[in-house]
Amino acid sequence: MFRTQQMEKGIFNNFYQYLINRFPEGQALSRLNEPAWLSEKREAAFEIFKKDGLPSRKNEEWKFTNLERLLRDDYKFQSQDVSGKFSAAVENLEASRIFILNGKFAPDLSDPLPDGMTFLDTAAALADARFEGKLGAIANDPDNSMLALNTAFFKDYSVLHIEAKKVIERPVHVTHIYTGSQEAAFVPYRMLVVAEKLSEATLIETFHSDTISPVFVSYVSEQQIDESAIFHSHIVNTLGDNVYFIHHREVFQFRNSVLNNSNILLGENPLVRNDLNFQLKGTGTETNLIGAYIMSGEQHADNHTLVDHQMPNCNSSELYKGILDDRSRSVFNGKVYVRPDAQKTNAFQQNNNMLLSDQATVNSKPQLEIFADDVKCSHGSTVGQMNKEALFYLNSRGIGEDTARRLLMQAFVFDVLSRIEIPELRDYTESLLHKKLHTENLEIA
Repeated sequence: MFRTQQMEKGIFNNFYQYLINRFPEGQALSRLNEPAWLSEKREAAFEIFKKDGLPSRKNEEWKFTNLERLLRDDYKFQSQDVSGKFSAAVENLEASRIFILNGKFAPDLSDPLPDGMTFLDTAAALADARFEGKLGAIANDPDNSMLALNTAFFKDYSVLHIEAKKVIERPVHVTHIYTGSQEAAFVPYRMLVVAEKLSEATLIETFHSDTISPVFVSYVSEQQIDESAIFHSHIVNTLGDNVYFIHHREVFQFRNSVLNNSNILLGENPLVRNDLNFQLKGTGTETNLIGAYIMSGEQHADNHTLVDHQMPNCNSSELYKGILDDRSRSVFNGKVYVRPDAQKTNAFQQNNNMLLSDQATVNSKPQLEIFADDVKCSHGSTVGQMNKEALFYLNSRGIGEDTARRLLMQAFVFDVLSRIEIPELRDYTESLLHKKLHTENLEIA
């Protein structure tokens, strides 16, 4: 009976059993190098994962995302190879570059960081008393088995630290690269970002792959944005067609802090899940979120966002736009939660989608949960086809059919990309958009 109840909540397959069998061995090794508090968190997370398994579609938060495609392969932990030669993807970008290969920091490929900013690998982070206990303290949800999976099994962990009152004008560009082995690989790892009070910094994360074997990536990012800090965060996903990417990001914002986050998906990977949660823990905080995705073939993108207004006089805005063709599917589940103490909240949320095929699917669910009475909140969602009147107008001006279609698609997504304030990064995302539109056979249904 208990097993039946478990199976209603999660998936129990060969990969699950492999992890269950590997945990005691991994714990025995980790205890030699890890502090007791981390081992305790691992054990607690393992018990959650052991009980719940991998989430099935019977789980409300995963009802539109089927992990069976991901679980066709038997994934194994792979050696964390950091050898090879890699170049930064964003041309002409003046930035301090950090390379993370298969979840592990590659110091030989990375640049020194400017004064006021530090990047620590696993050993250095665990040895630094400033970060003792922080790992898993921000991203801590006992009902999230995928987060528990990462906490129980991650091997590598890094910290980006920005000192108080430091304004770092030069962005940090973290390039995540996944390389393959002869068998399907499981790569779980984490990063912690701490931006101390009155600091300002920019983090750009780009994701790339060079593998012929399937890779299942579990990446967790925890971010603490302290009082009056300003933090700009950019995510650009260009992963290949055999990388399954599960990403959880938990952000704590404190009084008068500002966070600007962009999330751009222009890759070929078959499944992407982004859980992006923002907890506004101080008065006067501001959170701005933008996102864009272009899907084709049988790609699947699931963006779950939560903006949790906990204190008064906070602002948040969110705009996500997507284009879907063929049999692709997107999920947008955006929730704005306004707690009773969060009076004078101002929150806006919008998701717009363009369908190019009658076989493409959008599941869009913007949500407002408001428990305060003095707020200004709005949300909306649209799903439609290409504007045929605009297409006719362009055709009548001598612009060919294919060119006109691509111009309209570029204009639709450009509303998001134009808000990226770094010119080189904006140019990079526009070039990826142009490439995606011209290499895929994107047509009107």
